[in-house]
Formats: sequence, structure tokens, C-alpha cells
Amino acid sequence: MILTLISAIFVIGILILVHELGHFLAAKLMKVKVETFSLGFGPKIIGIKGKDTEYKISVIPLGGYVKLYGEHPESVSSIVETDKAFAFKKPWQKALIVLSGPLANFIFAFLIFWFLFTTVGVYYAPSKIGEVLPNSPAEKSGLQQGDEILEINGKKIKSFEEILLVLRQKDIKGPIRLKIKRDNQILNFVVEPEFKEGFNIFGQKTMVPFLGIKAVSQFEFKRYNPLEAFFLAFEKIFQITVLTFKAIFKLITGELPFSTLGGPLTIGKIAGDTARLGLIALISFAALLSINLGIINIIPLPMLDGGYLVIFGIEALRGKPISLKTQEIIFKIGLVLIIALSIAVFYNDILRLLSGWKTP
Repeated sequence: MILTLISAIFVIGILILVHELGHFLAAKLMKVKVETFSLGFGPKIIGIKGKDTEYKISVIPLGGYVKLYGEHPESVSSIVETDKAFAFKKPWQKALIVLSGPLANFIFAFLIFWFLFTTVGVYYAPSKIGEVLPNSPAEKSGLQQGDEILEINGKKIKSFEEILLVLRQKDIKGPIRLKIKRDNQILNFVVEPEFKEGFNIFGQKTMVPFLGIKAVSQFEFKRYNPLEAFFLAFEKIFQITVLTFKAIFKLITGELPFSTLGGPLTIGKIAGDTARLGLIALISFAALLSINLGIINIIPLPMLDGGYLVIFGIEALRGKPISLKTQEIIFKIGLVLIIALSIAVFYNDILRLLSGWKTP
């Protein structure tokens, strides 16, 4: 319990700090006065007053905020220092300040992956076949133990994990084309898979293709040089981002049930479980969560960074700001949506807690 609590505070705290620091530095770059830099919401636990900014830690550790001078519509009439006010900056400057929070989360995740790939390296199961099951589609197609799978339907394969991901990610309904390395020969096979009930990469029950092969029991290790790790980190960020957007789309269309979403309690539980696997696993989880935080914040909903970006885009097209009354209405709608979403994910968390943390 203590490890879970410490791990959750560590992960969530770091990600909030990174996100708000992105907003803070961009605001300073655009010469906007920052009135408050807070980790957490609610009453202040501890704080330090700087020249222009109060830096504080607040009691509710579920987020944070950077309060900018002249940020809210209702404060515009009382602005004295217009050169330091957020409201009087150009749309592109305001957009840069808002976008820098999510961008900081992506950069943070990238640096983590780059560091890990370079210093720690990666353990993986090679894409070799360790066993071909009797009477399986693989055996009927002529695959043998020791064959190395190079491609599946034209997609290059580097590990056995990628084989499983490709088979569950793609909507495969027919024969599967495999490029195989056997001894020093490159061979091509067509396997007619069996379809069995399983789970796709989003945890949904579905019919997945079954080939009848098992991985080799020995894992391999590879540490990448800084240049290789640089591009591999970009590839990792891209893969996670694409999968996250696909999951969001499935949630919107109803294909993925809303019950799969988790809130702070779920994050804390996963952080605790991950911490038990070691510091490297916990850092990797922080990188994954940082990407998700960045993506969620650029969703074009009021009160989120993406909602502000839409407003600033409209301002740029109109050549003038949206009226204060309209902005107030938009922000109130956004607040209701955020509260409703927060209640929903907390509800999911409570259900998981009562069911012994069994995910749907």
C-alpha cells in the first residue's frame, strides 16, 4: 500500500511538474507574467513567493496549474500591465504557451526512452519459432522450429512480441503471408490461420488468428548507440501515440466500452505494481503515461489545452478575440464536461477497487 502510494505520487507529481513547466517556460519566453505555479489543487501546503510568481504545493495532488496574468476573460477589464498580460498577446503566442504543456510531456517521454535504449538496453524474444504445435496451421504450411519470421503481410518483424501485436492489431481475415529465414535461405509461406476467441491490443474480446507457434525460451539483449536510440525513441513515441488515438476513436464510436477508462486510483495501482518490477519499469510507465497526458490535453474540448488552441485559431481567422461572454460560456461548458468525465473515471476506479482490481 505504501509503495503504491509513493509510486503514484512520484509518477503523477513528475508528470504534472513537466506539463506545467512547459506552460511556465513558454509564458516566460513570451514575456507573460506568471502569477502562480501550483502542483496540486485546493489549499496551499507550502509555498514560496518570488518576484512575480508564487510557487506552491497544494493539498489535492491530482493536477496542477499555471495562473497567467490577464488569463481569464473576467480579469481583462482590470489589467494594468498590458505588455505582460496573456489576453493581449497574439494568437500564435497564446497558442505556443498552451501547446508547450503537452509538448513538454512528449519531450519528457522521448528523453526517457532515449536514455533507456542507450544505457539500459532492451530485452526481447527474437522472432524465431521455438516450437511448432502438431496439426496447427503453421505445421500444415511447412513452418519449422528455428525458422526466423522476417515479415508478416509485408510488415517487418523484429521480435516475437511484434508477431503477436501484428496479428492482434490488424484486421486479418484471410491467409497470412510470411517471409522466413531458414538457415541461409529466404523463403515465403502462406498460412491459413485458425480463428479463436481472444483479446486484441485494446483488451476487446475478438476472434484472433492462431498460427500454432511458440517463441524460443531464450531472451536476447540489445543496447543501442545514441543515434539508433534517438530514432527508436521517436518510433516508440509514434507507435504509442497512434494506438492512443485509435483507442480514443473507439471510445467515441462506442466500440471500446467507457468502463476501460481509469482514473487516479487505477494509475496509482498500476504505478505500484510496476514499481515492484523495478525502477526501470516504473520510469517506462511514467513515459507511457506522459504521452497519454499530452494527448488527452490536446483533445479539442473546452478547459483542455486543445480547447484553447481551437479558440486561438478562431481568433486568428477572425482577426479579433472572441467576445468575453462567449468565452465564459465555453469555459463553463468545458468545466461541466471535465467534472462529468472526472466523476465517470472515479466511478470506474471504485468499481475496480470493489471487484479486487479486475479490469473489464
